[in-house]
Amino acid sequence: MINTGKGKIPQEEIIPLKTDVGALGNRINKDTRSLHNKIDKQMTLKFALALRDYKIYRQGLQSFYHVFKAIEKSLERELAKSDDDKITYILRNIWKPAMARSEPAEKDLLFYYDDHKEKFMTPMMSEQIKFSNHIESVTTEKPYLLLAYLHVMYLALFAGGRIMRSSLSKATGMFPQKPGYSHEEIVKMGSNFFTFPVEDEDFFRILYKRDYELFTRNELTEEQKLEIIEESKYIFQQNANCVSELEKHNMARIRQKWSYIAVTKGYYVVMAVTIMMVLFYVRKIFMYLV
Repeated sequence: MINTGKGKIPQEEIIPLKTDVGALGNRINKDTRSLHNKIDKQMTLKFALALRDYKIYRQGLQSFYHVFKAIEKSLERELAKSDDDKITYILRNIWKPAMARSEPAEKDLLFYYDDHKEKFMTPMMSEQIKFSNHIESVTTEKPYLLLAYLHVMYLALFAGGRIMRSSLSKATGMFPQKPGYSHEEIVKMGSNFFTFPVEDEDFFRILYKRDYELFTRNELTEEQKLEIIEESKYIFQQNANCVSELEKHNMARIRQKWSYIAVTKGYYVVMAVTIMMVLFYVRKIFMYLV
């Protein structure tokens, strides 16, 4: 049984069952397991580092912000269509407004960037731009591919949201100082991305997975399902590319910083060492003469 704020739900009443090999969500999980494990290890390490410096954390957050913004912009486009459109009908029955992440992410970014919206509103790095453009382009041509994003991107946050919030709350040295606010208030201001405005997150997640299965099992062709699985693989790989790009960007900045120090400070270090050596030998000569 699974405990939720609404009571215990027997495992056999939860749709889909973990053993249901025909469920689209289960098929996605099975076919992307190795990619999921790879990005999970990558993200765990990077998140641990980000908790030491909010400037690193906000870089990762803005990358995901652009992904979710592209997804939700594409969803709005499809949901504006008539229910006569089969894919719109499916999306409308799966999508729930409380799932939206671009607005909570924007609130966090405004907090971390001191309300300087212009610093994060436009993706600047090539992999971020590529990913955002791809989402809008491919889902315009094939709207059912949005179902790959609804499964991969949102279920990850359902599963890890509370863990991330807990980690953030314990990272006392990570947050920027905000005079007049307690640590608890600051944590709340900077962790909207991992907070869902629902009464019971466990129940909400179960309800979402149920609707995803009910409205994809018989409404999609096998060809469409296979394309959704392939797009899911792309999502994991492109997320990994975006994280690697940020890592390379930060390493380049660190190298530039140390190169700058070496160039600007190196002269003074050499002079100081030279003076110390001269004084040392002068002292020895003086002692010899005496």
